[in-house]
Amino acid sequence: MKTLTEIESFFRQELHHSSDVVRRPMTIQGEQGILIYLDTMVDEKWLEQVLYQSFMQKEALSLSAIESQVNVSMERLHSAEACLPLCWTGHAILVFGSSSFQFLALKTPTTQNRSIEEPINDRALRGSHDGFIEDLTTNLSLIRKTARIEDLVIQTQVVGQSVKKEVAMVYIEGRADPTIVKDIKKKLSNIKQDMISSPGTLNERLQGAKKTFFPQILYTERPDSTVGNLAEGRIVLLIEGNPTALILPVSFFSFMQSVDDYNVHFVLGSFLRLVRMIALLISILLPSLYISLVAFHFEIIPQPLIISVKSSLQNIPYPPLVEALIMEFTIELIREAGLRLPAPIGQTIGIVGGLVIGEAVVNAGLVSNIMIIVVAVTAISSFVIPSPEMSSVIRLSRFPLMISAATFGLIGVVLTFFVILMHLIKLESFGTPYLTPIAPFNRKGLKDAIMRFPVWLIQRHTDTSSSHPLNGDQKK
Repeated sequence: MKTLTEIESFFRQELHHSSDVVRRPMTIQGEQGILIYLDTMVDEKWLEQVLYQSFMQKEALSLSAIESQVNVSMERLHSAEACLPLCWTGHAILVFGSSSFQFLALKTPTTQNRSIEEPINDRALRGSHDGFIEDLTTNLSLIRKTARIEDLVIQTQVVGQSVKKEVAMVYIEGRADPTIVKDIKKKLSNIKQDMISSPGTLNERLQGAKKTFFPQILYTERPDSTVGNLAEGRIVLLIEGNPTALILPVSFFSFMQSVDDYNVHFVLGSFLRLVRMIALLISILLPSLYISLVAFHFEIIPQPLIISVKSSLQNIPYPPLVEALIMEFTIELIREAGLRLPAPIGQTIGIVGGLVIGEAVVNAGLVSNIMIIVVAVTAISSFVIPSPEMSSVIRLSRFPLMISAATFGLIGVVLTFFVILMHLIKLESFGTPYLTPIAPFNRKGLKDAIMRFPVWLIQRHTDTSSSHPLNGDQKK
């Protein structure tokens, strides 16, 4: 390519003659040049104000003036081929020269970003109300402003084949486990997928073909939660175009913690965690325990309750397992309908649907009153779990327990529960035991796992010399 016309033709051809390709002639240091960009990715008002109005009234546009006076990130490249990928990421390409051309890629701001606001799915009663947005640079800036740590490391990498996404890995040097950092870098480099469209897709690529449905990566949209996890020695991944941060490695107890645990007195924070643990056991065990008692162990039911339970089950044509499956499926339908509909209508569907359907199935004699109570308490308990991913897994885990209860009674419930427990003990999150600090036992980690000890007693950061990095749990 020996002329500006040939360079312009190259860009238009490689960009498939798209209608949003813009070419502007300019004079740079007394030589002719062109500015090429995609108007759908670039703020043209910014270009007009900074470049054209500020400098075009002069005879020549000085590169030193651009660097010193214009607030723009500029990268020098050696060829048009090297500039082409930057066009898709919001850069304006400046080409000038006569015999040998110079190529400059100017990073321009865009106007499509929404304002910073509190995330809907990750609210807190106290503390910061900032949340990540879809712009990666803004999210990294929020982490920097919240952390203010000299050893904070940010490394970006492009992932994907046809649709490329920029992924940023953030960690604190000296606190994050170097082995895990190296492993994550290698896994990101080995991703050959055509498109990484969401955090869930990246999650699956990082985990590989592990035979588990328990989440091993924690999601958050809060900068303060992200910084708290960084201080505990964890690694954070952020994807361009998505407001969700991926935190790893984590333990099972990481999903049972909330940011408000650290905004109240430690006694109240410990009580809230205890309530969540009880809600977890209710959510996973209550339906199966009820089925096993009614179907096999009726004599265990206290004497004052036998009459009411017996009368409730007298005219029901189905066994307890079918009752539970009907109601669980109905609850899931109501929940999904509430999520998909607009917020005001979704709340109405959840309340009215639960009342009307519950009353109707009882009057029709399809489900007993006691089963309605059991399923309702179970559903409410599952909503207490802070992490939506863990809450979904717990809801799914109820079904094998209910089937075991209907088949073998309490023995089946106990055996199935221990199978799930053994699976969790064996499971690892990127080399870290999933049930740490319980298995393997770590006394220091207990201060911020199941209970919340006072701040001055909690281990403040991860001891990277340990073979198990998660000695404490995150300040979310």
